[in-house]
Amino acid sequence: MESIEHNFKSETKTIKFLLKALFFFIHLAIMTEIVAEPKFRLGVKLAFFLYFSTPYYKTIKHRYYTYWTFSTILFFYILFKINEQFFVVHHSHIGILYLISCLILILKMYILSSPIYYPRVSWWEYDFRYRDDLRIKVKSFESEYDARLTDLRRFAGCVALFEEVKLGDEIIIHAKVDDISVSLRGQVMSKRRDLIGRPLIYGVMFKFDSRSNKKRYIQLVRLWKKEKHSKRKLKFAHV
Repeated sequence: MESIEHNFKSETKTIKFLLKALFFFIHLAIMTEIVAEPKFRLGVKLAFFLYFSTPYYKTIKHRYYTYWTFSTILFFYILFKINEQFFVVHHSHIGILYLISCLILILKMYILSSPIYYPRVSWWEYDFRYRDDLRIKVKSFESEYDARLTDLRRFAGCVALFEEVKLGDEIIIHAKVDDISVSLRGQVMSKRRDLIGRPLIYGVMFKFDSRSNKKRYIQLVRLWKKEKHSKRKLKFAHV
């Protein structure tokens, strides 16, 4: 489990570094624009991005889903600036700075798309019977709880559970669909409570210290997809 914790800490440091690098290159690009063609609006733009970096960081720190709204807007803005600098004003050196910013943003968004940080939630599905989740049993030490697996991607999962589990604890997830059952070990890496009265959301990194565990994960993914398909089929059968 030490390797999982080490990888998680290393990934967290990488995210912080990418965030600093992102705004460094954006600020540098704007300042280079000011040097090339001094304009008042560019000064206002620089001041805005200096301010914007703080609330943007808070969306990551507290794992607010507004992070994705901010990042999407920022992504399209940077794309616009890349096109402008390369093909309109022909300042390729500034375009390169925006291009680097764009690549950093994409990499950061990819890392944070893991269930550990931002689990996918079927907000649009008001009927809980059809939500993308899988009923599971969670065993922590000598206790066993009913829970739901609400996201499964990139060798990690999201577990919705009413009981308290400590960060860093090892848990065993047991899933069963029809006559097929799978058990897989993992470690709790993150915890969040979105609403009072709703279950706690745990980000779990699965343990792959043997070939059999990798096979179990593949089986779990198959069960997950099978359950999703069954729920969608059931939903449209009632339409």
